[in-house]
Order: sequence, then structure tokens, then C-alpha cells
Amino acid sequence: MQIKKIKAVTLVELLVVLTILGVVAALTIPGLSKHSQKTEYAKLAQKGYVALEGAIDMAVVETGKEPDEWTSANVGSFVIRDYIGKYFIKAIDCSNTWSSNTACFSGYRNFKSENKTTPTVRAMLLPDGIVIAGHGNLPRFYIDVNGSNEPNMEGVDVFIFNFGKYDSKCQASATSGKWKICPVDHAKNLMEDNWTITYW
Repeated sequence: MQIKKIKAVTLVELLVVLTILGVVAALTIPGLSKHSQKTEYAKLAQKGYVALEGAIDMAVVETGKEPDEWTSANVGSFVIRDYIGKYFIKAIDCSNTWSSNTACFSGYRNFKSENKTTPTVRAMLLPDGIVIAGHGNLPRFYIDVNGSNEPNMEGVDVFIFNFGKYDSKCQASATSGKWKICPVDHAKNLMEDNWTITYW
């Protein structure tokens, strides 16, 4: 009579397999989480950009005037106050006056820096938490994809866009250019990479 040998997994072998799986999970989960956050922020930045572009287009149509004819088109906070603020659907005006610390935009840090910049702005809070702020002294807009939540860092959750007359490559062209929103710093990288964050 032959005795059949039964192959079984020992406790030690099981513990080794579980340890390996734990190490693999520990190495991959943070990377997946970071990728998910980058994807979400890029999507929200694009959504904010589309909302900003749409509000400007609506203001041109409704007023029957190009930005050339707007009063103080070279000041982002005035553009929001006088022309485009009402065209952000279901948005909340976070600032009755322009300020360096509004209810929903209190500034940002430069990319990978601890130094905070607090520009004077007027800001609008969109229903999905995106904040669009217009600079008080420049034709500039800030899109903060998660409002006042951290990290409030340019290129991570805050993206900067200039507004003015530019050529097709967003080079300044005051006389022959067309009014458009042009990306600055990491917003430029984001748009060039087809709304994908690849630099952090």
C-alpha cells in the first residue's frame, strides 16, 4: 500500500508571501495615490480654465464689447467685478472688495517653496470648489483647484494665467494680437502636456 504525500503550504511560507505582498503594496500605493491626485488636480484645472474662458466669452457677447473697450481690462480683479463674475454659473463671490486675504483665496507658495505670495485679488468660488481669482494690479488670474485647502502651491493646486493681447504662441503682441488667456509657469507645462501633470 502506497501512502500519498500531500503537499501543503507551511506557516513560514505563508508569512513570507504575506510579507512580500505587504512590501509591494507599501511601494505601489503611495505612487498610485499621487498619480490619482495629479489626475484630479489637472482635471479641475482644465475645468476652471474652461469656466474662465467661457465667462470671458459670455461677457464679450452680452456687453457687445471686446476687452479693448472694457474699463481696466488690464486689471484681473476689475475684469471679475465688472464683466465676468456674473457669468460663473452658481458661483459665490468671495470678496466684496479686492484683498490679499479673501474668504476663499489667501495666496499661494511658489513651486517647491515655503515663501507665500499674497496677491490682492477678487475671487469667485465655483460649485465644485474651484476658486478663480483676479489679480488686483495685473491682467492675471489664479485658478486654485481646491480652494483654500493646502498645499496652495503654484503648479500643484494653483495655476496662473495672464490675460491680454497675445499671438497664437502666447507671446505678447499689444498691437496685432488677440485677447486670450495664456498660461504662466507650470500652467504652461500643464497645457503643453495636454492637461496632464508630469513635473511632480
